[in-house]
Amino acid sequence: MRRIILIFGVVAMSTALFACGESAEQKEARINANLKILGEKYVKLKLKDPESAQFQNQFIGIKGAPCGEVNSKNSFGGYTGFKRYISVGKDLTVMEADMPPGEFELSWAQICK
Repeated sequence: MRRIILIFGVVAMSTALFACGESAEQKEARINANLKILGEKYVKLKLKDPESAQFQNQFIGIKGAPCGEVNSKNSFGGYTGFKRYISVGKDLTVMEADMPPGEFELSWAQICK
């Protein structure tokens, strides 16, 4: 048990030292990459066939939310075409088809552009 605690301590210290050596740009890039991964995860939760998801044009919006486009298969097994998404959080992820066009455009302009 003591050995496991020691190993975890060494790993934690190494991670902390590595993070301290990061430049601001590297830290921002790492955070943005993690946000994009979370955004993809939350979008996939809303899809009929999450394994078929294809993502493109992903970026972090002005409000810090992952934005982009996703294409996935529907119930009939056909791809539906790329649709935009905004992923503010697990329960606050919306896709273009989830909202009336005017409302989605307004949200996109406020959060993503």
